[in-house]
Amino acid sequence: MEVNKPLSASAIISAKKKTVFRFLRLQIFLTIFVSLGIFYVSGGLSGYSFLLGAFCSILPNIYMAWRVFGHKGILPAKEVVKSFYRGEAGKLVLTVLLLSLVFILVKPLAAGSFFIGFSLAILSHWLSPAIIR
Repeated sequence: MEVNKPLSASAIISAKKKTVFRFLRLQIFLTIFVSLGIFYVSGGLSGYSFLLGAFCSILPNIYMAWRVFGHKGILPAKEVVKSFYRGEAGKLVLTVLLLSLVFILVKPLAAGSFFIGFSLAILSHWLSPAIIR
Protein backbone atom coordinates (compact mmCIF):
# COMPACT_ATOMS: atom_id res chain seq x y z
CA MET A 1 0.00 0.00 0.00
CA GLU A 2 1.43 3.34 -1.08
CA VAL A 3 1.17 6.42 1.12
CA ASN A 4 0.22 9.57 -0.78
CA LYS A 5 2.12 12.69 0.12
CA PRO A 6 0.05 15.80 0.71
CA LEU A 7 0.18 18.35 -2.08
CA SER A 8 2.34 21.40 -1.61
CA ALA A 9 0.72 24.80 -1.25
CA SER A 10 1.93 25.89 -4.67
CA ALA A 11 0.45 22.74 -6.27
CA ILE A 12 -2.91 23.41 -4.62
CA ILE A 13 -2.89 27.07 -5.74
CA SER A 14 -1.92 26.06 -9.26
CA ALA A 15 -4.76 23.55 -9.43
CA LYS A 16 -7.28 26.10 -8.16
CA LYS A 17 -5.99 28.71 -10.61
CA LYS A 18 -6.40 26.30 -13.54
CA THR A 19 -9.90 25.39 -12.39
CA VAL A 20 -11.03 29.00 -12.04
CA PHE A 21 -9.69 30.05 -15.43
CA ARG A 22 -11.12 26.91 -17.04
CA PHE A 23 -14.54 27.83 -15.66
CA LEU A 24 -14.19 31.39 -16.97
CA ARG A 25 -13.29 30.09 -20.45
CA LEU A 26 -16.30 27.76 -20.34
CA GLN A 27 -18.52 30.62 -19.20
CA ILE A 28 -17.34 32.81 -22.10
CA PHE A 29 -17.83 30.00 -24.63
CA LEU A 30 -21.35 29.21 -23.39
CA THR A 31 -22.27 32.90 -23.33
CA ILE A 32 -21.22 33.34 -26.94
CA PHE A 33 -22.97 30.10 -27.96
CA VAL A 34 -26.25 31.05 -26.23
CA SER A 35 -26.14 34.60 -27.58
CA LEU A 36 -25.73 33.23 -31.11
CA GLY A 37 -28.78 31.04 -30.51
CA ILE A 38 -30.76 34.03 -29.26
CA PHE A 39 -29.52 36.04 -32.23
CA TYR A 40 -30.78 33.34 -34.58
CA VAL A 41 -34.15 32.86 -32.83
CA SER A 42 -35.05 36.36 -31.61
CA GLY A 43 -32.90 38.67 -33.69
CA GLY A 44 -29.79 40.77 -33.37
CA LEU A 45 -31.06 43.18 -30.72
CA SER A 46 -31.81 40.43 -28.21
CA GLY A 47 -28.61 38.56 -29.08
CA TYR A 48 -26.19 41.42 -28.52
CA SER A 49 -28.16 42.63 -25.48
CA PHE A 50 -27.80 39.18 -23.90
CA LEU A 51 -24.09 39.13 -24.76
CA LEU A 52 -23.50 42.58 -23.26
CA GLY A 53 -25.37 41.62 -20.08
CA ALA A 54 -23.35 38.45 -19.64
CA PHE A 55 -20.05 40.20 -20.27
CA CYS A 56 -20.95 42.88 -17.69
CA SER A 57 -20.77 40.02 -15.19
CA ILE A 58 -17.97 37.94 -16.71
CA LEU A 59 -15.37 40.70 -17.19
CA PRO A 60 -15.39 41.71 -13.50
CA ASN A 61 -15.03 38.02 -12.61
CA ILE A 62 -11.96 37.80 -14.82
CA TYR A 63 -10.54 40.83 -13.01
CA MET A 64 -11.22 39.20 -9.64
CA ALA A 65 -9.54 35.97 -10.73
CA TRP A 66 -6.54 37.93 -11.98
CA ARG A 67 -6.26 39.83 -8.67
CA VAL A 68 -6.43 36.64 -6.62
CA PHE A 69 -4.37 34.31 -8.82
CA GLY A 70 -2.29 36.75 -10.84
CA HIS A 71 0.81 36.48 -8.65
CA LYS A 72 3.54 33.90 -8.78
CA GLY A 73 4.39 31.79 -5.82
CA ILE A 74 2.83 31.71 -2.39
CA LEU A 75 1.86 34.86 -0.55
CA PRO A 76 1.51 35.32 3.18
CA ALA A 77 -2.07 34.99 4.44
CA LYS A 78 -2.33 38.74 5.02
CA GLU A 79 -1.46 39.44 1.37
CA VAL A 80 -3.95 36.85 0.15
CA VAL A 81 -6.71 38.52 2.16
CA LYS A 82 -5.69 41.91 0.74
CA SER A 83 -5.81 40.55 -2.80
CA PHE A 84 -9.33 39.22 -2.18
CA TYR A 85 -10.51 42.57 -0.82
CA ARG A 86 -8.89 44.50 -3.68
CA GLY A 87 -10.29 42.06 -6.19
CA GLU A 88 -13.80 42.23 -4.79
CA ALA A 89 -13.74 46.04 -4.56
CA GLY A 90 -12.45 46.29 -8.12
CA LYS A 91 -15.03 43.77 -9.28
CA LEU A 92 -17.84 45.86 -7.79
CA VAL A 93 -16.52 49.10 -9.30
CA LEU A 94 -15.97 47.47 -12.68
CA THR A 95 -19.49 45.98 -12.65
CA VAL A 96 -21.07 49.37 -11.91
CA LEU A 97 -18.90 51.04 -14.56
CA LEU A 98 -19.73 48.46 -17.24
CA LEU A 99 -23.45 48.53 -16.47
CA SER A 100 -23.44 52.33 -16.58
CA LEU A 101 -21.52 52.44 -19.85
CA VAL A 102 -23.85 49.96 -21.52
CA PHE A 103 -26.97 51.87 -20.48
CA ILE A 104 -25.47 55.23 -21.49
CA LEU A 105 -23.79 54.26 -24.76
CA VAL A 106 -25.72 51.34 -26.25
CA LYS A 107 -28.92 52.32 -28.03
CA PRO A 108 -31.10 50.36 -28.72
CA LEU A 109 -30.88 47.79 -25.98
CA ALA A 110 -33.33 45.02 -25.12
CA ALA A 111 -33.35 45.40 -21.35
CA GLY A 112 -34.98 42.01 -20.77
CA SER A 113 -32.35 40.13 -22.74
CA PHE A 114 -29.61 42.22 -21.13
CA PHE A 115 -30.71 41.37 -17.60
CA ILE A 116 -31.28 37.71 -18.46
CA GLY A 117 -27.68 37.52 -19.73
CA PHE A 118 -26.39 39.33 -16.66
CA SER A 119 -28.41 37.12 -14.29
CA LEU A 120 -27.48 33.85 -15.97
CA ALA A 121 -23.78 34.73 -15.86
CA ILE A 122 -24.09 35.40 -12.13
CA LEU A 123 -26.16 32.26 -11.51
CA SER A 124 -23.71 30.11 -13.46
CA HIS A 125 -21.37 30.28 -10.48
CA TRP A 126 -23.82 28.16 -8.54
CA LEU A 127 -23.45 25.47 -11.18
CA SER A 128 -19.65 25.60 -11.26
CA PRO A 129 -19.15 22.76 -8.73
CA ALA A 130 -21.27 20.47 -10.90
CA ILE A 131 -19.55 21.51 -14.13
CA ILE A 132 -15.95 21.56 -12.97
CA ARG A 133 -14.68 18.91 -10.60
